[in-house]
Amino acid sequence: MNECYLIIQIISEINFKFIINQKQKSIVIFKAKLLNDSEVTIVAYDELADYIYKNQPKNMCIRGEIISEMKVAIKEIYKKTGNH
Repeated sequence: MNECYLIIQIISEINFKFIINQKQKSIVIFKAKLLNDSEVTIVAYDELADYIYKNQPKNMCIRGEIISEMKVAIKEIYKKTGNH
């Protein structure tokens, strides 16, 4: 498994779709910029996709899995807490 931890800034429209005849039910796909100015494509499924589409965050800290070159699937979103 190619696990990664990233701080991302969403730089494109969040594209939400329903998936038919698959294990997952919904997906979001968007472009994000990393701290080193690299751009990656981010995908998230089901509950994570719903959360992202509903809340439309600008920045996130995520744990993901590299699924191809410059493409990451989100496994977990770390939410900011406190006054930091």
